[in-house]
Amino acid sequence: FGSSFSARITLAPAALSDFRCRHLVAWRRCGRQRPLDMFSTRALRRIKLLVGVGVKDIEGSCAAMRKAVEFAAPGDKIVAMHVPQVMPEMMLTSLSDPSEAGDDCLATMANLTTKAGAAAQQKVREVAEAEQARMGKQVEIEYKVAAPTNDIRSSLLAACRYEGAGMLVMGPGAGGFGSMPPYASAHADGLTVCTVREHLK
Repeated sequence: FGSSFSARITLAPAALSDFRCRHLVAWRRCGRQRPLDMFSTRALRRIKLLVGVGVKDIEGSCAAMRKAVEFAAPGDKIVAMHVPQVMPEMMLTSLSDPSEAGDDCLATMANLTTKAGAAAQQKVREVAEAEQARMGKQVEIEYKVAAPTNDIRSSLLAACRYEGAGMLVMGPGAGGFGSMPPYASAHADGLTVCTVREHLK
């Protein structure tokens, strides 16, 4: 892709007519590169975009929200979804014997996880409001937190199915090499996946 479009997009066949966008995407045909605006057509129905919000890659989550606001057409809806981990591994490994941790200790750790997720959602909310103001758009955005889980990747895709999302927009993960983008590209059947990397240097 050119420098003006730094998001990686994986399109499900059924979703080709569901989205429109101003960017040109190159494709190969008969051994030649041809520009094609694969998002130029769109069904006359509202679409829901789900933005993954992660505490390990807040910058990427904010970049994903900016891209979702840019993609959103009149009538579309954005859902910012945070899927918390049951108990962060770094917290458990800090205990000499996690099985001996008291209820108060575990409650404190869980509270820290909840606060981290809330802080990430608040940052993404501020970015969404600023981006809408910059673009002069009004997009319906809902902020949700899924049930804590040990498998964030599959739970995020399950949330997409539950919400009826047509597109998953997310950052690249911590350091630009998170495990969620390749997992989503391989397992998000029937869903358009967009990994935003344009904020990386």
